[in-house]
Amino acid sequence: MSCMTAPVFVDTNIFVYAQQANEQTKQPLAKEWLERLWRDHLGRTSMQVLNECYVTYT
Repeated sequence: MSCMTAPVFVDTNIFVYAQQANEQTKQPLAKEWLERLWRDHLGRTSMQVLNECYVTYT
């Protein structure tokens, strides 16, 4: 596995897919990405993405 060192922008769809149990292919991949980015402190997002997530979840 290659070593990532640059920050990665995380868009709304990754957060949403990580929460959707009916997305049997996309959910585990999105969760894996988020876990890796969190662990390596490389994930970045924006207020717009957070707002979109809020609207989608509620």
